Amino acid sequence: MAYFTKAMIEESIYEAKQYEELLVTKTLSDAESFHIFLSHSYKDKKYIRKLKEYIENNFSMKCYVDWITEPKALDRNNVNRNSAELLRKRMRQSQSLIFCTSDNTPDSKWMPWELGYFDAHKGRVAILPIVDEGKTFQGQEYLGLYPYIDKTDTTLWINDGIGGYVSLKDWLSGINPYKRS
Repeated sequence: MAYFTKAMIEESIYEAKQYEELLVTKTLSDAESFHIFLSHSYKDKKYIRKLKEYIENNFSMKCYVDWITEPKALDRNNVNRNSAELLRKRMRQSQSLIFCTSDNTPDSKWMPWELGYFDAHKGRVAILPIVDEGKTFQGQEYLGLYPYIDKTDTTLWINDGIGGYVSLKDWLSGINPYKRS
């Protein structure tokens, strides 16, 4: 199994739609649900938009990414209580939080907040490392509390780091990583 590398995301996962095509203005209902809330650094936006589309197209899972899913709803230049409440609402509408960690993660003010909120609210959190080619995942120490995602050609796996794993689809249905004999 392997991590997602920056080069793999940029070049070979799929042919991404143009950014402008993704920025569709729409209003989400309070009843709408998402399989995954993608927590990420905005500095990684070129990888995140491709990851979102990859997951949605290959695994039929709906992902929430604030600046793609509802770009007019949040103003990055005017973050306030309403911004935080909207993110809380969208996290409550999501089954899981995937924490997309990269070299940019330590600079993000929102990622730890999203992780803490979601972990306390639902607890279905996994880490998705985005690494440079040939590098291994060395995240901040608190990330070791959570399972991480790695991939094969056809499946995304939730790996608990001690030999247990389960497919992302099964994990979303409530099955935790287990060792296979």
